[in-house]
Amino acid sequence: MNVRQASKLASRVPTGIAGLDDLIQGGFPRGTSIVLAGSPGSGKTIASAHFLYHGAKNLDENGVYVSFAEQRDFFFDNMKKFGLDFERLESDGKFKFLDVMTSSEEAIMVTFETVLGEVSAINAKRLVIDSFSAMAQAFEKKIDGRIALHMLNKLIRKTGCTTLWLVEVPQGSKTLGLGFEEFVADAIVQFETIHEKEGIRKRAVILKMRGTNHNHRYSNIVISDKGISLMPYVT
Repeated sequence: MNVRQASKLASRVPTGIAGLDDLIQGGFPRGTSIVLAGSPGSGKTIASAHFLYHGAKNLDENGVYVSFAEQRDFFFDNMKKFGLDFERLESDGKFKFLDVMTSSEEAIMVTFETVLGEVSAINAKRLVIDSFSAMAQAFEKKIDGRIALHMLNKLIRKTGCTTLWLVEVPQGSKTLGLGFEEFVADAIVQFETIHEKEGIRKRAVILKMRGTNHNHRYSNIVISDKGISLMPYVT
């Protein structure tokens, strides 16, 4: 491997999701903000868990999961079914789960002071926010949510974390979240649940990724007892 190739790999963050890294030149661009948008049940949570687990267990990149919707014990128990032992990572100081509640715009800022403190405390390099959709309920106006997202993105960028923002997309909706997340993020990966005559199909597509010559085709999302993976889309 030459110096140029080594530098290119160092600038990428492998996701740990089988089949995804091959579509995005080896991983997410380091230090960027990625929107992972999708309908309920499409695989966003397990994908983000793989991202954090792979980093903490295999690459010495500690991670923080911020949940506005899911409780710690439920998350830990559910991920163990896929072979992801977050309890062990937490006991080793390589992972932190933050179960937070929001009731106002002011509470959001207080919450993120706590988040940034935890990121610093364990020297985290990967961060997941689950979800921006739940967090946005604290804002009365969309413009306030957009301003807050810009502000929080700037604060998080200073930590050097590569960050996944999970965004809920109602089934059948053509808009991602509140409609402005896509303009703030460096990258957008969309998960979809498609109803076909034969049954339900889950698929993924990379809509945007700055600085990356990414694949533009759909991939099948496969979820098994080994977790989540992407495979070539067959019609």
